[in-house]
Formats: sequence, C-alpha cells, structure tokens
Amino acid sequence: MRTWGIAFLTSGLLVTLAAAPARAEDPKSFEALARTAEPLARADLAGLVWSLTTPCNDGDELAQRQCKAARDARAAAVRDATFVVDGDGTAFAMGAWKAESKSAPITLRGCIACAEPVGGLYLVSSKAAPSFKGATAEAAVVHETARTFKDEAAAKRWATRLPQLRTQFVVKVAAAGGGMWERDGKKGLALDVLAFRVFDPCDGGIVCASPPSGKGPTDKKTCGESVVEGEPAGDRPKVDAPRVDEPAVPAQLDARDIKTAMQPVVEAARACFDTYGVAGSAKMVYAVGGDGSILAYEQTGDFVDTPTGKCIDKAARAVTFPKSKKKRFGFSYPLTLQ
Repeated sequence: MRTWGIAFLTSGLLVTLAAAPARAEDPKSFEALARTAEPLARADLAGLVWSLTTPCNDGDELAQRQCKAARDARAAAVRDATFVVDGDGTAFAMGAWKAESKSAPITLRGCIACAEPVGGLYLVSSKAAPSFKGATAEAAVVHETARTFKDEAAAKRWATRLPQLRTQFVVKVAAAGGGMWERDGKKGLALDVLAFRVFDPCDGGIVCASPPSGKGPTDKKTCGESVVEGEPAGDRPKVDAPRVDEPAVPAQLDARDIKTAMQPVVEAARACFDTYGVAGSAKMVYAVGGDGSILAYEQTGDFVDTPTGKCIDKAARAVTFPKSKKKRFGFSYPLTLQ
C-alpha cells in the first residue's frame, strides 16, 4: 500500500499493531475469513472495477504508461485477494407471513451492486447468471430459509427492521472469464461468495450466516423504535426518552466545523490514492446552505476527469455540514495526494 504522508503511515502502523489477535478463533467462522480479507467500502468498489476495466487511453504516452502500470499492478493484486463488502439494499428480503407454518420466508441474494451499477458494471454472485427487472439485477440466491413468528403482527413488526439490517459478504473475483460477463445488453463482474452474514446493527444479532458468525458490530443509532420479535408492542414497558437540549445553531460555520465535516472526504481521498496511485493536488469548491446541504460543488486541479477525481467527487458530494444561520456560504478546501 502506498503511503499518504508521514501521518498516514504512522496511523497505519498503529492499526496493524492493534489488529493482532489476542485469542484463537474458530478457523471456520465468518470472522476468521473476514480477518484475512481486505475491507472494501462502497466508494472503493469503483477502484476495484477501474483496475479490471480501464483501457488507459487518455492523456499522452507517458500518462498512459503510468495508468497501465498502476492498473496492472492493482488488477494482479485484486485477482489474488479476498474482500469484505456490504451487500446492497436488494440483497436481503422477507416474504409474506404464512399462517399454516407461522413463518415467513427470508432470502439472501448475492447482490453487491444490483440496483446501482459501479463503473457501468453490476456486481453479483458467480453462483448463476442474474436476471433483470428493468434496470435492477436479480442475483442468484445464496441462502434461503424461513423465520418463525408468534403471529402475523410479530412478523410485521420484525419486518420494520429490514431497512436497518446489514449484509456482509467475503468475496473474490471469479476466475472464469476474469469475472466479466454480459447479459441482456448489460455488463457485470462475477464474484465468488466465500462467506456471508446478515445482522442487526442495533444489537449485533445474527439473522443468518455461513460459516457461523458471532455478533456483528453495533450501532445504537440504528435502533429507533426497535421491538423484540414476538413481543406485542403493547406489552413493552414505556420508557421516556431523556431530554436532550439541542445545540445552538451558530451564526456561521468556522474553520474547525468545516475541517471536521470534511474528514470523511479526506479519508476517502486516501483510499482513492491507494487505488490509483496518482499524485497531485486538487481544490474542492463548495456552496453550502444554512441547513447543511450542498448547493453547488466543483473540483479543480490535477484530478479533474480522472479516475482519482471521480473517486474523490463521490465522497465530496456525499458530505453534509452542520446547520448555521447563514443561508448560503462558500469555501474551498485544498487537498494534496503524494
């Protein structure tokens, strides 16, 4: 991995030391497989696709040679690696409750990018060719079973948790055809699913997994009006939420507010640099509304209309800012990758 300045290198060393396992774990568990895999966030999938598909035809001869060298090195690493990726929102589904069996079917499909292609490619399980419903791919089923409930009301309450459930896959690029496929005029990348788990980040509870998995990471912000499966809503004790005084809205954001809000963009830019290996400088120019939304955005500098620039743009457009009383304000944020 390339370094992104001394501070980034130091941070990487600390992470490596902290990640050393303190105890033995089941070698046949989801965690064991995931530990040896490279985590790929949703924004990083573009880099994976780029390394396998870009023709490197832009720029002069030197630029093309540099692009091909970076592409080929990354492609070789990609084909030998395993990755931990999140499934998209279409991966996990629950069917209608059946009174005779007091259960509802649940289905997990190998969907990493079925609803929104990445770099023009659908990312799906290699188990079987996908079908399509309009512009959405329907990947092969990798797991299906039934979940029992006390009654239909309990099933419906549990179904309200579906949007919060998180799906994770351990995958590698399929060897056949280099993983590339084309069907019904659409193109994609096939990935071998080595392991999967679906869990509720409210409490880490596992819905389904193969191989077996311990609890997933928790995020209490996802709990909302969570319910216990089979427990009627009327039987739950009512707990008054503690009052939280909302912080005062400032007249305008200061430099520290902006730096904090931009931190995810800086981290994403590091990942973009690791993927494409192109050094340079950029400036992100924003117009922001009082509600924290982005009114206008533009990137200038060395990465405009390049894979690195597009990678940075995706994170830059997704950032949100704290509210302020100023209806509109602008700023520019410099960034150097080396």
